[in-house]
Amino acid sequence: MKEKAFRELYLKRGFSQKEIQEAVSFVQALEQELLEKGRSLEEAQVDDLRQHMEALIDNGQNSEPRLLALARYFHMTKRNELYIFFTALFGGLGVMETIRKRVAIQEGENIANQVFESYPGYPLGLDVKEMPKRTQSVMAGLIAALPTDRYQKALAGNNHGISETSMIREKEHYQAAKSLDRYLEERHRRKVDELQGYCDRREVWFEQEISQEVVDYVKSNQEILSAVRQGNVLYVTKIPYDGIRYLQAKDKTMKSYYACHCPFARESILSEDSEVNPDWCYCSAGFAKFPFEVILDRELEVEVLQSALAGDPVCRFAIYLPEDLALADE
Repeated sequence: MKEKAFRELYLKRGFSQKEIQEAVSFVQALEQELLEKGRSLEEAQVDDLRQHMEALIDNGQNSEPRLLALARYFHMTKRNELYIFFTALFGGLGVMETIRKRVAIQEGENIANQVFESYPGYPLGLDVKEMPKRTQSVMAGLIAALPTDRYQKALAGNNHGISETSMIREKEHYQAAKSLDRYLEERHRRKVDELQGYCDRREVWFEQEISQEVVDYVKSNQEILSAVRQGNVLYVTKIPYDGIRYLQAKDKTMKSYYACHCPFARESILSEDSEVNPDWCYCSAGFAKFPFEVILDRELEVEVLQSALAGDPVCRFAIYLPEDLALADE
């Protein structure tokens, strides 16, 4: 274990000595487990992490600080595939709880209880292959309790709890632009430049590695990481979850699999017995529209046009703008 560098990382982030020692002990526990198998920490593979997570869950030791410590260690040591494994585990943190609150606010507590009656929860660190069955239990509850338009609206929120303050800079860019169209063009250029930086530095961007092919793919379509306006509709296409493998994939199913970001559902694309209803993708639609709701200071309607869960090669959304919004250059 690169203990000195890890301690310095935690120290720079303002953690206490107690927290630093705890984080070190979490990594050391994994290291000891690997040594008992005759391997070093540097030789760790994703399957080793899956087994470690299963043991932690069984023993009630799957705490957020523990998983974060492991994720930070592998990020620091540039074991990108292992770091990305942890990003998937954290990707759904708090989402189901937020959806339940939205259903309760929109439809009442009794309906929320009915929808989530069969939902067993997600222990932190649960293998993503186990998630779709639990997700489908929620979808089945929504479908049984509500009309389609109402459960779609309930799903289409800021379920990841993204702070509006994180969008302040984007709002300033929008306010400085001559029009919404100009802002969308400039936003896309900025996002492409951001991806190019991650590509050049060989760093993980959110949940994936970025190749030059991925940068060029995003650059070729303004809908990705920005939007294209046609009349009063914004069209948004989601960047693939694993862009490198997505662009290499020839098989239709694998194309959909590598496109899907959702830890609650993506494994169902490869499974025949735990299929998640494609309307679950209204959760992703809520994620897509949230930045535009913040910069425009209003709630927006959204529609799923294509989704990986429905077998499409991309996830694409239509976000509907109010008629009174000034759209074009004056």
